[in-house]
Amino acid sequence: MRKITITLLAFMLAVNLGYAGGLVTNTNQSTAWARMMVRDASTSIDAVYYNPAALTKLSDGLHISLSNQTISQTQTITSTFQFLNNKTYEGKVSAPIFPDVYVAYKTGRWAFSLGFMPIGGGGGAEFATGIPMAEIPIAATAAGLSGLGVTGYSMDMYLKGSSVYFGLQAGISFAVSKNFSLYGGVRYVMANNSYSGYVKDIRFTTAGGSVVPDTYVNGVAKGLQDASNGLAYLVSQGAGAYTLSQAVTDPTQLAQLQAALTAAGATPDNLSTMTISDLNTNFSPVLVATSQYLSSVAQSLGALLGDQQIDVKQKGHGFTPIFGANLSLLNNKLDIGLKYEFITHMTLTNSTPAGKGYLIGMNTDGSPIYMFPDGEKINADMPSMLSIGVNYKVNDMISLQGGAHFYGDRNTGWKDVKSTVGKNYQEYGLGAEVNVTPKLLLSAGYLITITGVNQSYQSDLSYSLNTGTVGAGGAYKINDNITLQLGGYLTNYTPKTYDYSYTVGSTSIPYKNTYKKSTFGVSVGLDFKIGK
Repeated sequence: MRKITITLLAFMLAVNLGYAGGLVTNTNQSTAWARMMVRDASTSIDAVYYNPAALTKLSDGLHISLSNQTISQTQTITSTFQFLNNKTYEGKVSAPIFPDVYVAYKTGRWAFSLGFMPIGGGGGAEFATGIPMAEIPIAATAAGLSGLGVTGYSMDMYLKGSSVYFGLQAGISFAVSKNFSLYGGVRYVMANNSYSGYVKDIRFTTAGGSVVPDTYVNGVAKGLQDASNGLAYLVSQGAGAYTLSQAVTDPTQLAQLQAALTAAGATPDNLSTMTISDLNTNFSPVLVATSQYLSSVAQSLGALLGDQQIDVKQKGHGFTPIFGANLSLLNNKLDIGLKYEFITHMTLTNSTPAGKGYLIGMNTDGSPIYMFPDGEKINADMPSMLSIGVNYKVNDMISLQGGAHFYGDRNTGWKDVKSTVGKNYQEYGLGAEVNVTPKLLLSAGYLITITGVNQSYQSDLSYSLNTGTVGAGGAYKINDNITLQLGGYLTNYTPKTYDYSYTVGSTSIPYKNTYKKSTFGVSVGLDFKIGK
């Protein structure tokens, strides 16, 4: 006996909550970044993250940076699958608190630093009406039962996911010479994901009204069995030589028998000319077999299309070794920053209460198949990243920065990574700062990302698109020891449309999904200097 599976959520609910950076890694890690888009050759306090080797260029003493971003994102999915009730699904992603804390102590040729940041994720995604890939199987199931009188469906779906990977980083920078410095450090990553939601009140639309799926199919199964019993009864009562219309005078009973026999394969000619005895011989076995099959289908529908909840927590941790170098040239007018973050090997483990892992199928022995079984482990490696930055001081007023990030996505342990990721993710940025007055600085920048994923990577809750982000803002020196940072940015994503198909009955139905996003963020921060 084959395994019966109706997949309602056949995807890993890995909510895509990244804002700037690679497929997993966030690089929007300071207010200075928000106003400039590129900081890979920074020589300020946010170099703790962006260019830690350059911390030796800070003045001696203690330096502290506190900042927060408030980020909102809209994810829009449009599907052309013909049986869906709705074609457009919108998800809201919110991260009102996205903090960065940096501390560095510089003394002589040494700098010791600590950093705390949301290195991955950092918010929650809410789909108030669900997503296409969760609804399409339900719509297809209803369409596949159209021969049984099902004309549509209704349902109530809600999905929410949150994800945050906090990073705690520590390291040491050393000035090898006046112009060259090195850094070595490590980041401890703490991953926490949670998924919740429900699919409930699924109903099939029929001529008799809105009906619970298993109740309706059970009713059809009973009707087929009753038809078989009815034919046998008529034969036993001596009516086997008559046709249906001769033996059954009640219009309702006649219509029910004709409908059941039609479902079993009888033609209009069979129904009008065949004797009841011949109908019983030729079609009763089909009626009985179909009734038994539909009863088993109804049992599966009762489990798979019944009310369900998701309540899942995932946790994991890993370590990221980090090395960096900074080279100063042209009498400190030019800084070149290099940083390499090694791969973070990490495994997430499901923590799922009984019955809330989301049922997606039944084994042949009747045992349930859950999407999120308790205790299951999932690879969640964070890819390596090489950053290269250039900071050139044109004069006392103007400085320019450029930067690039290269990720090692294809070297992770992600499932099917070689087929889902065609090439590694890349990121490039340009920015400029202008010292309007000794206290006021204005800046702006532009950042592009180039994703390398294949269509097989993309899903309704985790898709990657090419982006272009513009940011602007400024910094104001309140006094010699405190600087206020302000910035904001807007990200535009290049929409992508993909061709898919889904089998309804024995027919493959083609359709298209179009993925879109937009992100807006604002940030404020304070930088403190204590010491010389």
